[in-house]
Amino acid sequence: MSTSLRLVEGEGGATAAAPYRLLVIGVGGGGCRAARHVAGLLAHGPSVVAVDSDDQALKETGLPVQLSIGRALTRGFGAGGDAAIGKLAAEDEELRLRTLVEGMDLVFVITTLGGGTGSGAAPVAARIAHEQGALTICFASTPFDFEANRDKDAALEALRQLRMHSDATICLPNQRLLEIVPDQATLKAAFDASDHMISMAVIGLWKLLTETGLIRLNFSDLKNLVENSGGACSFGYAEGEGPDKAQQATQALLASPLLDHGNVLAQADAFLVNILGGPDLALLDVQRVMSNIQQVAKREAKVFMGATVDNDWQGRLMVTVLAAEHWVAGKRLTAPPPARTAPVASAPITTAASPAPTGEPVAPTAAQSELVFEKRDRGGRFEKVEPTKHGDEDLDVPTFLRRGIKILSERG
Repeated sequence: MSTSLRLVEGEGGATAAAPYRLLVIGVGGGGCRAARHVAGLLAHGPSVVAVDSDDQALKETGLPVQLSIGRALTRGFGAGGDAAIGKLAAEDEELRLRTLVEGMDLVFVITTLGGGTGSGAAPVAARIAHEQGALTICFASTPFDFEANRDKDAALEALRQLRMHSDATICLPNQRLLEIVPDQATLKAAFDASDHMISMAVIGLWKLLTETGLIRLNFSDLKNLVENSGGACSFGYAEGEGPDKAQQATQALLASPLLDHGNVLAQADAFLVNILGGPDLALLDVQRVMSNIQQVAKREAKVFMGATVDNDWQGRLMVTVLAAEHWVAGKRLTAPPPARTAPVASAPITTAASPAPTGEPVAPTAAQSELVFEKRDRGGRFEKVEPTKHGDEDLDVPTFLRRGIKILSERG
């Protein structure tokens, strides 16, 4: 098994087609399985890395770049469903994880939540990527309703952590697969569908950034949507084939359980749409797709739209949507903690009368409230004890009370 962190030359680096450095990290058993699926569908795509605490599962991915984490804790046998062990395993390899994401512009973290390594280690990987300056997007599938409550509780907590430490987290509930796969589908087929669902999310964004565009979206468009999404996005995709491929894809998209049968688009404040087709992709196809989507969307919604061409998609069309229910311009709902490896540079002090150096409006500071302490008389064993005085001051009364000093508390 390889534990080398050196990426294969040319992988993950900027190219003429994509002047950005992209990396896909699969974390945990399910995440690594989905990452392998991505690598299989994108022969010339971004570098894909497998990260796990289970050496056997790691070896089975067949990916050229692998990182075994937490060997001192797990001896290579996995986290045993314990998210705390998964978190410690990732923190033990923090330096190597930083080496992986160093210099990247965009990092996709893929995981399935509910298990130990995925739930515990994926938030650590996301935090490290974000601290290193990469736009960090997480794709996380959550357990079926029939799975153990402990797994579902671990998944919810991990999802909260992912949203705290990434620019955006896309939650893909496995329960919605029941509306996608046939009734008699095997369990393996259901999980294969989950892997494919996550893979198409990554591939749709990758194609958006790398393929020739009839209507071009770029990295700044994706960054703008993600950073103003408030930390949570929804994803949907659909395909069509033949003369009416645009109509097929749009109808399937609006009926998709991934977008709550169109309700997500109807409520979204902003969304990004990428239409992928072959050399036969016509502007009429683009018009049909966007016209149908705009009939559902809010009139005031911010729309980022692109259309790209890939020779392998002759006669076919795919529509990919990344939707943000809320548009939180200029701030994040939950900000990740500052990097722990280097001191944070002091920012210029700005006040209401002193605009920020960038010329942008200064974000209001968090409100502060005064802590009120109840004044109590002596009681108990000190009830009959004479006060300790120096001059006119009672030294038994705390200094901040004697001198009227206010104690302020951050509210956030």
